[in-house]
Amino acid sequence: MNKATALEIFTEVQKYYNSVKYPKYKNINLEVFKEKYETLHKTKIYLESNALFIRLVNAMSQTIAKCEKQIKLAQMSDNEIWSNLSERGMNKVIPPVHKRKNSDVSFPVEWTDKWGNACYISNGFWGAKNYTVMDVLGYMFLLKEGRDLLPENSDPIFQDLDTIAAREDQLSKNGKRSQTTPKTDSGLDKSMILNNAYNIGFTDKDFRKNTGLDLSSSEILNLLLGTSRVEFKLSFPVRVKSTGNKEKLHRMNFYSRFFELREKEAKVRKDGIVQSRKYRVYFNTFLGELFVNNLLSRYNDRIDLRFYTLPDSAQIFYRRHLIHHSFQELSIHLVSIAESVGYTDSNMTNLPKTVEYNILDPLKEYGYIKSYERMIGLKGIKYLIHRNPEKKSLDSDSKDAGSVK
Repeated sequence: MNKATALEIFTEVQKYYNSVKYPKYKNINLEVFKEKYETLHKTKIYLESNALFIRLVNAMSQTIAKCEKQIKLAQMSDNEIWSNLSERGMNKVIPPVHKRKNSDVSFPVEWTDKWGNACYISNGFWGAKNYTVMDVLGYMFLLKEGRDLLPENSDPIFQDLDTIAAREDQLSKNGKRSQTTPKTDSGLDKSMILNNAYNIGFTDKDFRKNTGLDLSSSEILNLLLGTSRVEFKLSFPVRVKSTGNKEKLHRMNFYSRFFELREKEAKVRKDGIVQSRKYRVYFNTFLGELFVNNLLSRYNDRIDLRFYTLPDSAQIFYRRHLIHHSFQELSIHLVSIAESVGYTDSNMTNLPKTVEYNILDPLKEYGYIKSYERMIGLKGIKYLIHRNPEKKSLDSDSKDAGSVK
């Protein structure tokens, strides 16, 4: 083989790769795809400095890994697949905020929720992987509280909404005072760490196990940091002791984050690359305490690792509209679907195809919905979505599970 032959092989494999429909991992013949990949790899000595070659090798490697993962998950029973518990309030009220190519996002991002309240997100973006981070942290916290078992009883932190309001005011004042308080290396108030009971420790290995995501230590750290830095001011649904399973709504008066993070390098290569880290997460923020409160009040829904392999927009739509109730049908307009997952394309001609291809078809294929129908309503295109029998969550309530109307 010479360089000219290597370029011919590269061109042929690139053409083959481009011919595979998206999502590629679902539309390949794995055996044929692997053969093409191995053939491409043999040209490395001639093309290893070629940026297009490197990009194709990485893309094909990721496609093979994702396809093999899908096959493995499909062969496993429900009892064999790792499941997390997803805190319901977060899924109900936090929308995605995506970073856009060639356009700036102006912070804070503002919207009006279904109760007519102004809500805000600042200091970062929020997407499918950030929701996943919170699922994992929440489930690890529950296992810690139950000593490797899920707590059997509902035990909210807060007595009522007045208690929540008082706690928010207290933490806000403490936050102002801590601006002159000595910090740890990660910027945390030392007194807050010592007094905070709600924390968990874990490793990169734990994070990969609970998410099924094949991420490097640096990628995990960046994902955790990015999630920890996003600030919210919104109406947050909670369960409190005084009202049992009935959902109440607290309107936040101050910005808050979900958690604070500390990390420690556990294994470093000779060239300085960190191969593994240990982490400790502190839910010592106001929003963190609301999150913990809801976890302990069994205000959760079960999610297994298969869910995290769905396209991001399908995950977000399911969280925003389906996971937290058991109604067997949902009627929703096309524009509402687009808004809820963060689509901004104003081309209404392509939007139905995008929604069906990236959201509804994957949810149907994975069994999260039974079927859907496209129809024309007074406000344009809408969909009637038919559910499969609701998979049991930790919460035993039916229908909308005591949601605020």
